[in-house]
Amino acid sequence: MASEPVILLADDDDVGRYVIATMLRRAGFAVREAADGDQAVAEALQAPPDLAVLDVKMPGLNGFEACRRLKSSEPTRHIPVLLLSATFLETEAQVEGLETGADAYLTQPVEAPVLAATIRSLLRARSAEAEVRLAAREWRTTFDAITDAVAVLNADGAIERANRTFRALFGEAIDGTRIDALADPAAGDEVTLGDRVFRVRVDPVAPDPSDPASIARTVVTLSDVTASKLALATERTISRALQQSLLPERLPRRPELELHAWHVAAERELIVGGDWYDVVETEGSVWLVIADIAGHGVAAAAQAGQLRHSLRVYANEGFTPLETVHRLNELVTAAELTEMATMCVVAIDHDAERVRVVRAGHPPPLLLPGDGAPRLADGPTGVVLGVVGARCSEYEVPFRSGDRLVLYTDGLIERPGEIIDDSLARMVTAAAEAGGEELEELRGRLVRSLVDTSSLRDDVALLMARRR
Repeated sequence: MASEPVILLADDDDVGRYVIATMLRRAGFAVREAADGDQAVAEALQAPPDLAVLDVKMPGLNGFEACRRLKSSEPTRHIPVLLLSATFLETEAQVEGLETGADAYLTQPVEAPVLAATIRSLLRARSAEAEVRLAAREWRTTFDAITDAVAVLNADGAIERANRTFRALFGEAIDGTRIDALADPAAGDEVTLGDRVFRVRVDPVAPDPSDPASIARTVVTLSDVTASKLALATERTISRALQQSLLPERLPRRPELELHAWHVAAERELIVGGDWYDVVETEGSVWLVIADIAGHGVAAAAQAGQLRHSLRVYANEGFTPLETVHRLNELVTAAELTEMATMCVVAIDHDAERVRVVRAGHPPPLLLPGDGAPRLADGPTGVVLGVVGARCSEYEVPFRSGDRLVLYTDGLIERPGEIIDDSLARMVTAAAEAGGEELEELRGRLVRSLVDTSSLRDDVALLMARRR
């Protein structure tokens, strides 16, 4: 059950104080009495009441001065003060009373219902103010507890409020100033402060439509990403080293075959992907292999290494390309080696003028015949590795003397928002301008036409062959 509100009543007139105190107690208030203003201020400072009722005309410290002292002291400044005058006072006196900080002013004689209603109104206002102050303290505590540096900028870019972390970066005396590093903050940008790197988040705050004086503001949040960037850079170094270890140091030399390969990692995303290629020599044929492991970083590079090693084992044990791809899918699904991978295997028999192609969800090779227009060496696509029971098919493509074949990963052709058919068509168009270029020249033409190497979003790998 809620306790009764405590009213501090100060009046030097014993009879008048008794009358008012009786009214208040009958209205349900607990009353503490003081005989003058000095006693009222002392008691309020010692044990703050819920509300103070002060008679204006008291000897010594009158009601005006007692109110002024209560309102100027931090422990009592939020206590509502009701001034009572024993006789009618001029308007100037009422104004003086209110300007001392009083919350209400009544003249006597005052009726009990009016007195009680006035006090309840003041207590409700005090309760609402207390809730607002509590919310403000909670907000400030939360604001300062945020580990990110947060500041509110006005329409001119000057600091209006800043939390503890922000002040630790820029100094305590920053209110009303502009920070050069945040002169024109843009969401997603990064700023470097000393040896730390921060990602910038910008949240606009629209003006209050109900307040004509309200202005637009901006909340700027700086998140320290130094550690994460260092971790990403470390992971990128490791994954890049792993990925490089997957690629053949040199390509086989065959009298009937010229080979060329190229690989570039996506610098923009910091973490390299799982693209890789290999050339496997088996009895009677050479396998060109290119694959793309889902994901990025050390895990993708390690998974690519396991897949490459297993493929070489199956090839050397005498399995066909189709059998090898099916066994790799069983390995991936049984061991949960990776979530998904695409692969293309092209088996070039030493004396045949046709090659065997197996694709597990991978884009088709690009064929540049020696005596015709470039085209896709298309056939059954097959299902990506990582699907239980998935099957692929083997198909053949002509590959005669002077013909060139290009295997690639999707980083060569894909663009955001573009359908794959349009991407493949762009590649064929670029190849049509190649003429009889050597493999390295052809690779340079395709890369220049199709890839912006300055801002790669994905790794790019190419494996190329020409039948001599």
